[in-house]
Order: sequence, then structure tokens, then C-alpha cells
Amino acid sequence: MIKALKEQKDSLRESKSARAILKMLIEVRESARKNESYEVYDKITHELSEMGIDLIEETRITASLK
Repeated sequence: MIKALKEQKDSLRESKSARAILKMLIEVRESARKNESYEVYDKITHELSEMGIDLIEETRITASLK
């Protein structure tokens, strides 16, 4: 998947298939984290960073009044 994304990197904004590959890689990365497969997680993070794609992880915290 990473190789396919690298081939389409220049058309990431316009290409639905490139965006789908990126989304899939992010899902695999998240699954690797949940399964404590940090080597896979770090590899995907590193490869995306090498392509100029930086991921921002956010945790949303919401509050409600009782």
C-alpha cells in the first residue's frame, strides 16, 4: 500500500484512489497501535512522514452537565 501511495503522492489532493489508500494506511496504523504492534505503527508513521504527510493525533474530550 505504501508503494502505491508513493506512486500517487503528487495527485493525493485530486485522486480518490490515493486518498482511499491513505485512509486505509491510517486504519492499519491505528489497528497496529491497538494491537501493540509498534514496529508496524512506527514504520507507517515514518513512511508517511518521508512523503511529507504528517499525521496529527487528537483526542476529543467532551463534557456534559448533570
